[in-house]
Amino acid sequence: MALYINKERRLMAKLHELCAVQSKLRTQSEATRNELKNTFEKKRTHFSEVIVTFKSIKENVADKEESRLGVQTTVHRELDWISEKIAKAIDASHQIDTANLKAKADVVLEGGLTLLKDIPATSLLQLEKRLEEVQDLVQAIPTLDPTKGFTPDPDRGADYFKARDVVKDRTEKVFKVLELAKATEKHQAVTEKYTVDEKIGDIVQQEWSSLITIDEKGKMLDRVEELIRAVKKARSRANDEDMDVRENKIGMTLLNYVFKGQA
Repeated sequence: MALYINKERRLMAKLHELCAVQSKLRTQSEATRNELKNTFEKKRTHFSEVIVTFKSIKENVADKEESRLGVQTTVHRELDWISEKIAKAIDASHQIDTANLKAKADVVLEGGLTLLKDIPATSLLQLEKRLEEVQDLVQAIPTLDPTKGFTPDPDRGADYFKARDVVKDRTEKVFKVLELAKATEKHQAVTEKYTVDEKIGDIVQQEWSSLITIDEKGKMLDRVEELIRAVKKARSRANDEDMDVRENKIGMTLLNYVFKGQA
């Protein structure tokens, strides 16, 4: 009997700690998600590298790099960073709910794969909200511009793409003389000076990006929408059963499926 009481005390103490930090974790998750969404929507330059180079066609004139904008991060790196924040908030809410409720069900994907087992009904309700927020974040992910012909660049590493080089002429103004009337025995030739733009080299613009493809974003959206449907179905099937919440962590499982396709 004493062993049972000690076990209950340990469980309640853990729940008390979770309740104390739940609000803070939720606030932190919300703040970081909004910050990252703002980055995706308004700071696309963080994910691009652009090098503009002057390439001379004249002898003794060296090529010159005229400007450079470096990649600051990648989409997947940012998703890995925020996943920990969102997962902690999901786990805290989930563990509190599972300790007090018996209703539970499996989250089964449309292909028959059981992604999560024995999830309480109240947790499923919260998961619907959290997954809708994740869906909103995925919708904000910027994607590669298909008109620029981006292809994977293994030399830069994973998650990097290179666009087609853009080559433009570099010109300079050169004076020319136009003969309006030829010279005669009595008169000098009549001429007029004018300028023309003469090509002196090429401007080569190279661009790299760490954004993701439209296809990859579409698959993320498909998976999160499938999860939302599966969670709603699971909540309707929930049954009563006891559960120990101490090892009950689900946040990274959900986010790894949305962001990486891992099940």
